[in-house]
Amino acid sequence: MQRAEVVLNVLSRKSQEDKEYVFQRLYRNLYNPEMFKVAYAKIYSHEGNMTPGVDGETIDGFSEELIKGIIEDLKQERYYPKPARRAYIPKKNGKKRPLGIPTFRDKMVQEVVRMILEAIYEPIFSENSHGFRPNRSCQTALHQIRTTGRGTSWVIEGDIKGFFDNIDHEILLSLLRKKIDDGRFIEIIRRFLKAGYLEFREVHRTLSGTPQGGIISPILANIYLHELDTFMETLERRYEKGKVRLRNREYMRLNYKRFLRNRKGNTEEAKEILKKMRQMPSQDMIDPNYTRVRYVRYADDFVVLIIGSKEMAQEVRDTIGKYLRDNLRLELSMEKTKITNLGEKRVRFLGYDIVRAKENTKVAENTNGIKRKSINGTIQLLVPGEVIEEQLKPFVANGKSIHHNARINDPVLDIINTYNSEIRGLYNYYCLANDVSKKIGKFRYYHYLSMIKTIARKEKSSVRKVIKKYGVDVRRKVGTGTRKIVGVKYKTKEEEKIMTYFNEPLKKIERPREDCADRIVIDIPNRSQLLTRLNGKVCELCGKEGAHIKLEVHHVRKLKDVKKKYAKRGVQMPEWVDRMARMRRKTLVLCKECHRKIHAGTI
Repeated sequence: MQRAEVVLNVLSRKSQEDKEYVFQRLYRNLYNPEMFKVAYAKIYSHEGNMTPGVDGETIDGFSEELIKGIIEDLKQERYYPKPARRAYIPKKNGKKRPLGIPTFRDKMVQEVVRMILEAIYEPIFSENSHGFRPNRSCQTALHQIRTTGRGTSWVIEGDIKGFFDNIDHEILLSLLRKKIDDGRFIEIIRRFLKAGYLEFREVHRTLSGTPQGGIISPILANIYLHELDTFMETLERRYEKGKVRLRNREYMRLNYKRFLRNRKGNTEEAKEILKKMRQMPSQDMIDPNYTRVRYVRYADDFVVLIIGSKEMAQEVRDTIGKYLRDNLRLELSMEKTKITNLGEKRVRFLGYDIVRAKENTKVAENTNGIKRKSINGTIQLLVPGEVIEEQLKPFVANGKSIHHNARINDPVLDIINTYNSEIRGLYNYYCLANDVSKKIGKFRYYHYLSMIKTIARKEKSSVRKVIKKYGVDVRRKVGTGTRKIVGVKYKTKEEEKIMTYFNEPLKKIERPREDCADRIVIDIPNRSQLLTRLNGKVCELCGKEGAHIKLEVHHVRKLKDVKKKYAKRGVQMPEWVDRMARMRRKTLVLCKECHRKIHAGTI
């Protein structure tokens, strides 16, 4: 059997070389055990795999025998996905979102199908699509808005009513048939769509929508909305008019007047005229002969940037609504799909505030030596103030930092690590914002004090004593010298290290952190680790080895929880837990006998 990387790269290359290529005989790739091993390597670390589906099984006990059973069912065309177990997770507004939990067998097959679909469709997806795609993220979507939206007058904030629940199955399958001429492969996708869900011991069939919580759902959603992406590209071309805006007549009149004053030597009057000129645009901002439409989508959220009139923006919105209704059987919510004047109000998209900058004093020279206003009309990304207030709620009361009660019993190293994860995650997401230093700096001030007070409460001490005890001299990021910051020493196998509170500069970055490669190369993570261990045919507990040994993989949700369980009992950790701890892994490759003994509690 060919390696999974080879198969997927061949599919990807064909799609790149010929956008109209129609793929055949894809179903036979589901007979390849290597594809399932790679699928396992991709999904095994997800904590949700330890949550049982309707069959009561989890990822624990994965083996090559499981792969053989799945492949045999696929060959005989008797593989039918089981209904997903319905669960509910809380939303920010207090409501609950339904989530489907597929069986582990179904997750495996879905991941293999997803990898194949991604290899085929990723090369043809639009550059304007950013959700659930490799090397793309919320940040790449926002970066595109910032770099392509200069001069935007109006913004359409798109909202599709219940998108994931209202995807039409027949339309989706017909779209797949445009690229895939393989009835059996299409049929396995249809079975996943129709599998339904189990709630209160009753199976509910699904007439529309993609599997909630299913691995295959995001790629199917992108395939469905790729039609909207293609339509929007034609709309962009249709509304593109003119090469440059007309010059502002009043601006040109003042510029000529300034020229005359300079020629007569009245430089002071010329400067006053220049100040007036900088209070107005040099171009006609409502020039009807210069219009543009720009579109950016992340999953089912999208914005349309309009250079033109409000009437044009309304026309574009109505055109999009009609296309979605007539071609994709989706409805654009007219109540939630707002049209915003970007010169007057901010637009919230993917957690950022989008504004159009206006700054008449800053100028820059172009390549011809002509000075121009460099800020006006550019798109700026800002951190919403309410986001910082919401994030600070656990750490601030009555305007002062407070300790975090839930963390008092944690070790000091864990407390620092938890606080670091919070501020690092917040900064990494908002690092594109123009005001990231100011807004995240405010968060860091209160957050850092909260951490110190938490350690002080834990040790029944004071803030001053904590700083004296744990203060570490670190070099200042700005200026010279050093300053103290709370940290703690810890040992690794190689050396002793120090973990301090987050001490990186809060600088705005110009581009997203990910490098978006032009060419898609299929990369299989963790192959050198888990797959190598599995293919090694050695039990990692008793040491039995040989090609004849049937191995299974033992999984735990969190290793630290297992260690805590034995610590509370006051008993020595079993050998298998100690082995996991030394390997720093949540998995152990075991022979069947050892795996049975672990679950029986006899070793």
